[in-house]
Amino acid sequence: MLFRSGTEFLVGLADLYASYSLQFPAQREAIKARALSVLNRVPKKELANPQLRLKLADDFILLGDTEHATEQLEAIVHDDPANAPAYYYLGRIANDGRRWATAAEQFKKALLFSPDFEQAYYDLARVQIATNQVDEARATLERAQLKFGRTFYVEYLMGAAFSQQKNYTEAITHFSAAETIARATAPALLTQVYFQLGAAFERKGDYAEAEKEFQKSLQLWPEFADALNYLGYMWAEHDTNLARARQLIEKAVKLEPDNAAFLDSMGWVLFKLNQPKEALDYILKAVKLNGDPDATIYDHLGDIYATLKDPDKAREACVEWFTSRICD
Repeated sequence: MLFRSGTEFLVGLADLYASYSLQFPAQREAIKARALSVLNRVPKKELANPQLRLKLADDFILLGDTEHATEQLEAIVHDDPANAPAYYYLGRIANDGRRWATAAEQFKKALLFSPDFEQAYYDLARVQIATNQVDEARATLERAQLKFGRTFYVEYLMGAAFSQQKNYTEAITHFSAAETIARATAPALLTQVYFQLGAAFERKGDYAEAEKEFQKSLQLWPEFADALNYLGYMWAEHDTNLARARQLIEKAVKLEPDNAAFLDSMGWVLFKLNQPKEALDYILKAVKLNGDPDATIYDHLGDIYATLKDPDKAREACVEWFTSRICD
């Protein structure tokens, strides 16, 4: 490949490094260091081309250097206030940092200046769902549907929006439509669709259908930790397949040993298997790792202490449970 200038060469080289870092995760840190070294050699005064600057910012994002990416993107919108891709990337950075309001603002700006920017609709809807602005999310997706039709992401995110509103019947309808589209156009997306269908059926109270969907998800991705935990916990809650539930949850914990929800599930299935002492260790670790008080974890902790005949600690857990319910 020929480059017209030294700056273009450096950005192109860094781009190759960024691509390699995604292809070879085991070497990511070493490749990242080289790529950042190359990017930091780019003279700022030579970045007059907005497209080149945008590419530079994209590489910084891929390499996890959001500070320098933001610097480049803000320079772009300063010089070109109608640059939709720059606003979109700023939205992505804010979204990754869980700065939801800023992310939504940037995605909206991207759509203002580029109404056909399809991905921005979906990312905006995700942020709106995450911040419980479900009606706004549905409106965003309806706008996307008018422009692009009933795409996978329109249907999938509509399902997520209805799930957030606890309208699981509608959620299942949309997730099922997303499944149909994924089967025809993007089979790699089916794992997550089956998981969401399983969760919607479980919350609706249809445990048999939920189990089928979780099993389909795990057939496609046997190490899908969330699906392993969800199915295992569902079985434990209903005193069903306890030995198998333990196996699934153990596998989830091995995959994510510091996940408080998984540790709580492990404690709960052990409790259901009449192993309260072993269960206690997992629940206490879940309490420590969870950060904010969680009503479910304290409910489990209280039951375990009561079984272990420690009424004082059981009462303490009950108080924490009550407090966390009020805070919610």
